[in-house]
Amino acid sequence: MSKWHSLLEFMQFPLKILFLATVLLGVGSAIINPNVAFLWSVTNQNIIRTSEMFRYIGAFLINIFPVLVYLKVLSKKFEDSVPVIVGVIAYLLINISMTFFLDTTFPSYFYKEVLGISINFDVLPISGSGIVDPYNMGIFSLVISYFITMKCYQHSRHHSVYGIFSFIDHDAWAVITILILSVVSGVALAFIWPYIIQGLNLFFDLIAKDITNPINLMLYGMFERISAILGLVDIPRNIFWFTSSGGTWMNEVGLNFFGDVAIWTAQKAHGVQATTTGGFITPYYVINLFIIPAFYIAYYSLCTSRKDRGRYWLFFLLAILISVFCGNPLPAEFLILLLSPMLYGFYIVIVGLLYAFLHIFNVIIGYNFSDALLFANPGAGLDLIQYFRSAYVLPSLMKMLIIGLGAAILFVFLTRAYFSKYAFGLFQFVDKEKTTNEIINALGGIDNIIDAQSTPDKLTVELKNRELIDYAVLQSYGAYLILEAKGGYLIRLGNMSTIIRNEILHRSKSVAELNQRKKLRVRKRNKAEEA
Repeated sequence: MSKWHSLLEFMQFPLKILFLATVLLGVGSAIINPNVAFLWSVTNQNIIRTSEMFRYIGAFLINIFPVLVYLKVLSKKFEDSVPVIVGVIAYLLINISMTFFLDTTFPSYFYKEVLGISINFDVLPISGSGIVDPYNMGIFSLVISYFITMKCYQHSRHHSVYGIFSFIDHDAWAVITILILSVVSGVALAFIWPYIIQGLNLFFDLIAKDITNPINLMLYGMFERISAILGLVDIPRNIFWFTSSGGTWMNEVGLNFFGDVAIWTAQKAHGVQATTTGGFITPYYVINLFIIPAFYIAYYSLCTSRKDRGRYWLFFLLAILISVFCGNPLPAEFLILLLSPMLYGFYIVIVGLLYAFLHIFNVIIGYNFSDALLFANPGAGLDLIQYFRSAYVLPSLMKMLIIGLGAAILFVFLTRAYFSKYAFGLFQFVDKEKTTNEIINALGGIDNIIDAQSTPDKLTVELKNRELIDYAVLQSYGAYLILEAKGGYLIRLGNMSTIIRNEILHRSKSVAELNQRKKLRVRKRNKAEEA
């Protein structure tokens, strides 16, 4: 449990970079957004160039976010630069060796350039033609690289300096073993990953058979948001946004358009009322305008300390504004997942249900987009402004706002209830009473606690006698970080922090009431004796 919660500590810096990247992408896109050209029209080339630069930087940082997390985890795990360097080598070698043996017959969206790795077979004396990129594996190649690096580096520390290979030091031995295992893994993945692709294609074909079926849309919505966490979101977006799996439409001159987004964009350009597309996009508006802000509001409301609220209010305000006007739920989704996989599971189910119910109630609001997927920010509030002027989209807009408000209220209630009552245990059942007792005893008992404050992931306590704290017990119950400060102790307990704080206050109140009753009895007895 504590290992999972500690990931939040590892990922704080990459998450800050991810949030900054969404800001840059959102601001750059907002300045030159063609959907709001009736509000402002930018013609200055320097402004346009700067906006495009912001978009590219933001999209690039979002794209390499898994790599940044990978490097951060390696550096934290070993506190040494060597594992980070050999970890990068492992990742590059896996992708390079994979590219020489992979199957090139799949559609282009199943491949993706990785840190500039692409092989031009036209200039090599081997069979094959064209420029070939590695498989689009998302975070999976990074996960494999991590385990190879971890095992090889740890094994290299025990490498004997005696014997036939005594001239090879520990670090060189780590590089050699990682090179061998990475190349073998890359070649193996070249033959294994096509089976994963075939499985994905079967799943996508199942959805594409009837994209008007609410169940199919629900499955798509759940998978699409999970794939964003896994770094594979370009695959379902390409398939359903720009291929026949997302629908087809022919204009008046016989030109065919394929995919939900491509059709919506073409119909808008032709002044045609969209009646069959938009179902793959509409839920994004609810997510960005309502559910993500609801999570931020609920999180902030659970910060009990005036000091924490003072520190966080501007961040949450900016996060809400970015979500509403620029549209990118990824930073919040990572935060939800790291705080609680269970709450993330609830979120994914709600997203899936949104896809189904919005279709059932015929709520259709698409995405006017003809750019590269790298810059896609569907569901931004700025894109909605144009639809307030559209008579045929306005009814859907009104229904979406009502459904979104209901979803926001539900998620605020769900988030607060989860952290306040049901956040005990992660992937396992935990005895709440026993855990609470042990943590309070590790703090020196209820009488030793002067004050307790909390956020959804940390507990802050002020103690009478600091020498009574038991670090080992706290760590055994999930405290992955304990910091001593002037005002007390900051203890990272993960998602049980709010519950522990509430229980401390409840018991402190009970003890205070008990002491008060004892005092009253003593006073009555003294008066009786005096009489």
